[in-house]
Amino acid sequence: MHTEPIYLDPALDRTAIAPVELVAREDLLTWYRVMRLTRTFEQKLAALYRQGGILGAAYLGTGQEAIATGVASVMQPRDYFNSVSRELAAWFYRGVEPKHVMARWFGKDVPPSHGRDLGLFLADLERYGLAPYANAPMGSWLPSGAGYALAFKLRREPRVYVAFTGEGATSPGDFYEGINFAAIHKLPLVIIVANNGFAYSTPVSDEMPVKNVADRAPAFNIPGEIAFGNDIFEVRRVARRAIEHARQGLGPYLVEFKTFRQRGHGEHDDMSYVPAGLRAFWERRDPLRMYIDYLQHGGGMTSDQLSAIDAECTALVEEAVQYAESVPYPSPEKVAWRLYAD
Repeated sequence: MHTEPIYLDPALDRTAIAPVELVAREDLLTWYRVMRLTRTFEQKLAALYRQGGILGAAYLGTGQEAIATGVASVMQPRDYFNSVSRELAAWFYRGVEPKHVMARWFGKDVPPSHGRDLGLFLADLERYGLAPYANAPMGSWLPSGAGYALAFKLRREPRVYVAFTGEGATSPGDFYEGINFAAIHKLPLVIIVANNGFAYSTPVSDEMPVKNVADRAPAFNIPGEIAFGNDIFEVRRVARRAIEHARQGLGPYLVEFKTFRQRGHGEHDDMSYVPAGLRAFWERRDPLRMYIDYLQHGGGMTSDQLSAIDAECTALVEEAVQYAESVPYPSPEKVAWRLYAD
């Protein structure tokens, strides 16, 4: 029986992992390593922001690590995706090195942007399958994602484009234009919506006239599914179904993961608009805590094994800071480099 407000559909509401597949021990530990590294990295980034150690604002995805990790784990190496740093776990899963991410937050001269873009964004198709963003507003990524998906179809390549976004980005018109085009042409596009309840400080109830983002999918005659985003097994199960649907030539698939971002829109945001009861509700459903509980009680891992990974991640983050501090800033003489044609 619930003794607190109901913030989730009862069918999704739980505080424990519900495994639905047999997974190799090494895979279980890989997912943990990625989620822990992401959480540790973001904690360090938040501290550096308050110390004035990085350039610009810090936008974190703390509490959403299971979504990015789970989706990335069921993608194929040649699939493309887009995201901001809130899906940092997907970056790490695909091989992006923490030191290069940290150096970007420091504004240092590292590829691919060489200090001309900060840590919120990253694009590197060749090495990581991370697609360039068409524009900062996240809704605008759907039309560009549909373009990549169209290229896959025209080339008869069994590849999928995965577009990560938040529920706040599902209201602008370009979001609908992208899905509409992809639906008409049955393009291999998967839309992953992390619904954390607030578009900056605007609650979902003030953002849209429907209860769920997935309720909009029938307007495009595509599947729309809702799942619990803090259970990595649930994320993998639903994301795999969506990705294989698209890969088989059946068209786009929209997945809405219910979750909660434990930090503000940015580190400058104190989240004063979020009710205390809501924060407490989601803290009990923290994806990392839930996964640790599963690993220790259902996955056969010991606290010493997990602590060793924790220490490894802490060392990687500290090494990343040292690297970022040692790399030079871009040369002032190259301020217009790559902005204009020779």
